[in-house]
Amino acid sequence: MAQYETYTLDWHGILIEVRYCPCWARLYRGHPDEYSMAHIEIESIEPARAVLPITETGYRSHFVPEPEVIDGGGVLDYVSEALDEAAANPVWKAQELAARQYSLF
Repeated sequence: MAQYETYTLDWHGILIEVRYCPCWARLYRGHPDEYSMAHIEIESIEPARAVLPITETGYRSHFVPEPEVIDGGGVLDYVSEALDEAAANPVWKAQELAARQYSLF
């Protein structure tokens, strides 16, 4: 059974739970380039299921080679970078601005 680590991340005032399994599946068994496929679950928990720039539902399941997570500075840095990169998209910026404008009324 896969073993998950659980972390919390505060991203722009949204509390996010990050569940990480560094070895969800082992690939290339016996091959010199053997590595693990990691699994990351990302869920906004406060506010519950808040929209994030990487998911409209507040939940995302993502499989990635474990070396990418390590090279990204660990799972929290990896997720933060993904969120920041997606948040730079003009579509997200417009959506975020519209949500703030709506909350004024």
